[in-house]
Amino acid sequence: MFREAITRAYLPFLETLTDFPRIKVSLHTSGPLLEFMERNHLIAYLDLVRNLAARGQLEPVGGGFYEPILQLLPENDRISQIQLMTNELTRLFGQRPTGLWLTERAWEPHLARSLALAGVQWTLLDDNGFEKTGLHGTDLFHSYVTEEEGRTLVVFPILKELRYKIPWAEPEETLRFIRESPDDAEVFVYGDDGEKFGMWPGTHDHVYVRGWLRRFFQALTDADDVATVTAGEAAALLQPRGRAYLPACSYAEMEEWSLAASRQKAFADFREKTSPEDRSFVSGGTFRNFLARYPEANRMHKRMLFVGSELEDADEEARTHYLRSQCNCAYWHGIFGGLYLPHLRDAVYAELLTAERLLLGRRLGAWLQDTDADGRPEAVMATPHQMYFLHALGGRLVLWDNLTQAWSWSNVMTRYHEAYHDRMLETTSPSEEQEATNIHKALRLKDPEALSALQFDDHMRVSFIDRFGPSLDAATGSESVMQEYSTELGQTWTRFEAPGLIVKTFTPTDAGLRVDFEIEAPQAWYICELNLALSWEDRERSFVADSFTIGTESHRLSIQTSSPVHVELSPIRTVSNSESGIETVYQGMTVYIALDLKTSRHLTLEIGG
Repeated sequence: MFREAITRAYLPFLETLTDFPRIKVSLHTSGPLLEFMERNHLIAYLDLVRNLAARGQLEPVGGGFYEPILQLLPENDRISQIQLMTNELTRLFGQRPTGLWLTERAWEPHLARSLALAGVQWTLLDDNGFEKTGLHGTDLFHSYVTEEEGRTLVVFPILKELRYKIPWAEPEETLRFIRESPDDAEVFVYGDDGEKFGMWPGTHDHVYVRGWLRRFFQALTDADDVATVTAGEAAALLQPRGRAYLPACSYAEMEEWSLAASRQKAFADFREKTSPEDRSFVSGGTFRNFLARYPEANRMHKRMLFVGSELEDADEEARTHYLRSQCNCAYWHGIFGGLYLPHLRDAVYAELLTAERLLLGRRLGAWLQDTDADGRPEAVMATPHQMYFLHALGGRLVLWDNLTQAWSWSNVMTRYHEAYHDRMLETTSPSEEQEATNIHKALRLKDPEALSALQFDDHMRVSFIDRFGPSLDAATGSESVMQEYSTELGQTWTRFEAPGLIVKTFTPTDAGLRVDFEIEAPQAWYICELNLALSWEDRERSFVADSFTIGTESHRLSIQTSSPVHVELSPIRTVSNSESGIETVYQGMTVYIALDLKTSRHLTLEIGG
């Protein structure tokens, strides 16, 4: 993906820019992209940026090096991320950045202090946030100053009008918008993703082959009444119009995506019915809502904070892996794959668990701690090579991490209802030739099988979920037990009990985990549901056995039981949206282990890699 983006979007943009010396830009390049280019000796991009910066045409813009959502981090981590980027840009391009690109333009007021402490003088925020304070219309053609605890920061409004015109509208239309503004307008800020210039569907042909970017740059060059400046130059030249205190905000689309799927359409419809003058006061969700919408995102985030709390005496290698795990892409979902893409979540866990493995003096044993910040303590079990997090609600295993392999066996995604699922039937068939499209408005069907694969879960896909019933079929279709189990901890084990139903004892082993079940429920069948992050045959399968192995050569689990059990395997596939359209994504495997209670009410299960 990096190579494709460099070839189709980033390099052509800079090459075109080189031919128009009057055009100035502020450019943010993410830390992971910089690392990738240096590691793979892709120096053309770096050389272009260096040359354009040397002749004053391009300003490198800072940010969090690994593109984190800054407000989700402890302040020390925010400053570390920003300073890491500042030092890297200074090394690579010989210029120390004065400003910061805020990942996903996700803002909270307390960030002003952190940014100022990190040496940041200015940043860009969507006009959506300014409008919520009452600023509107021509007010948005100026810079403002905000502060936290007296630490000041210059903020510029990014104009949504320009975001939706560029690169879709003809250059003359954009110039007309600027020229028709009042005489006291000082600055028009456009800030957006570089992928819009070559990676979004149809944009490579539109922007480069059919010459939109050259026409746009030429129109700006020929316009004697319009001058382009870098954001840093604007911050130095302009006196802020006034003080502005923006609420938690991002771009308007993010406010919609972060809402529950059932409320997104109602929010969008309500905004449309509201007059343009009042629409800005209609607020949706904030970025933190994603941690409430998706327990998988919250577990990953709190797992990151858990590792961070142990880093005080860590070496530089462990800290680097930890900072890498903060990259935003896997923590949320809008119209991009994000959280639904297993390889993104796998990468976060790999960095986290590598950092944890490198820690010296890491706490071992079993203890209670509210690791997911839900108000209830979880049981944590730590061995030299494994970590387990168990929740008393249902006596479930919610996280199981193998530090040696830097792999989380519990990294499985639940099949949630998303707002765009309701529009899927209106999509067109996949097409090789696609027109340039604003993906905020369009919905494409990348995988024609997605329609038939669409289904939703009524519970989170964690492990050791309990079900009971008078028959095998009835137990399979029964609701999972979600009551609060009592918890008892030993030095190396955790026991959960639901009186009259079940007692489960979890004990770590060298290879994985042993669980002992004592079934008390007055039923004929018991089912234990496991949801595991492994690839296997993409089909359902049923059999009776007391041992079996599933997975691939790289990630494989063996399961042994004390007596024969009925086993049903079922793949988990989600239907989610991405830049290129609706697609099905393999998430892992559900393993149902069913015990006939007429033959035994005790079961021991051993699972390990």
